[in-house]
Amino acid sequence: MAVVITLFEWAGKKGPFKIRTHCEECSLTKSMLKDMLKREFKGLDVRFEVKPWLDNFFYCLARRAWHPPIVMVDGRKFHQFSHKNPLFDRKKLESFVKERLRRSKPCCH
Repeated sequence: MAVVITLFEWAGKKGPFKIRTHCEECSLTKSMLKDMLKREFKGLDVRFEVKPWLDNFFYCLARRAWHPPIVMVDGRKFHQFSHKNPLFDRKKLESFVKERLRRSKPCCH
């Protein structure tokens, strides 16, 4: 079963509100995740998707994530931007994803 990494970036629209500005942290996070797909997750069953944050505001909020960029793994919050921790830890994400892949493999007895 594939592990899905989802990036919710500063974009989207909801009702009369539309995000028109650019987010450097979102761009950097997206670049880091794409690089990880080529390196750390090469050949593994890992999918990557990018979604607009404002369109998915309530989904993120229900998972206690409100400040983009937000990184979720299989629908669970892994990281959200803060000034104290602006970027996610690559090693922790690699370890977390690989552990989820190991757990999702059927046992071969």
